[in-house]
Amino acid sequence: MSLGPGEEAQHEVPAVAPPLVAYVATLVVYLVLGYLFRSVVLNWIIGPAFLVCSLYVLPRLLGRRGPKAAG
Repeated sequence: MSLGPGEEAQHEVPAVAPPLVAYVATLVVYLVLGYLFRSVVLNWIIGPAFLVCSLYVLPRLLGRRGPKAAG
């Protein structure tokens, strides 16, 4: 497919799971928050909830595409 002058390629980003970089960044943020607010953040409910919210819920609320079910 060739583009004419002034035309820009429009790439649709496939909806896939967040990349490894997102997981690492979320882990670093969680560890820093855990160090600062030990009693609140380092807990077996907040940990998984933080991961889900930061990698799936927040991107959807901000209008970015999140992962979709295959099929």
